[in-house]
Amino acid sequence: MKAQSFTDEVLNNLIDKNILVTFTVEFIFFIIKIIVCISLYCFVLKMVKKIIPIYNKAKKENMIDQSLRSFIRSILYVGLHATLITICLLILGVKESSLLAFFGTLGIGVGLALKDNLSNFAGGIIVLIFKTYKVGDEVNIAGEMGYVYDIDIFSTTVRTHNNDLVIVPNGSIVSNKVINYTKTPIRRLKFIIGVSYDADLDVAREALEKLLRNNPLVLADPAVYSHVDAYADSSINIALKGWTTNEHYWTVYKETLNGIKGALDKEKISIPFPQMDVHFNNVDK
Repeated sequence: MKAQSFTDEVLNNLIDKNILVTFTVEFIFFIIKIIVCISLYCFVLKMVKKIIPIYNKAKKENMIDQSLRSFIRSILYVGLHATLITICLLILGVKESSLLAFFGTLGIGVGLALKDNLSNFAGGIIVLIFKTYKVGDEVNIAGEMGYVYDIDIFSTTVRTHNNDLVIVPNGSIVSNKVINYTKTPIRRLKFIIGVSYDADLDVAREALEKLLRNNPLVLADPAVYSHVDAYADSSINIALKGWTTNEHYWTVYKETLNGIKGALDKEKISIPFPQMDVHFNNVDK
């Protein structure tokens, strides 16, 4: 009997026109709210994408501003999405108290899950404040050598000489050694060349120094010089050193490597390779 009365009450409510009208109206309003939320979300993101290129073109030559813009842009990107989601939830009828409780719980969970990323965030701020490097600088970070491509909230992207994009956490950067080659206007070149023990060292050194000195991109002051670096197992290693500007470093480096063998061949000086002498002793049985 109870089951029958419950079923009858449900059927009566479904047939009740007032309930159907109310449900239909509320459903239509809910659909309208969803359309408004989606339209607002897409409109704001579209406007931001149009504004960002204009902002990036302003003072593009200032690389420090470019580094700061990159960092701030990533923060604003996260904040923008969080704000839009909050507005959409309010439009859909979520109560402020429930929303605050949700974000409070979410904040605790995110804080515990991303506790390691807080050090990365602090590292990014330290990099910007102390100007450790900026976008476009040639650096050696965590063993990765290349140019700073982007500075994000939690990481720094380095474009290596192989054109690979390597993402390094900011927290590990501030706690490790960073080499910024762009900080100094000139840079030293160093080559280690092995020559045979039969070679005339004075002739070999003069040929190598002449090769580097004749390159117009090599600075005259400090002067090019060389010295014996080590007496290795199969060769005498000569260290050839010179100076050039940062922008010409890799050009001079490659040109010198390409010319070393030819310069030594002209003087009939050989570059040895590892060798091993094996001696046989006859043992009488």
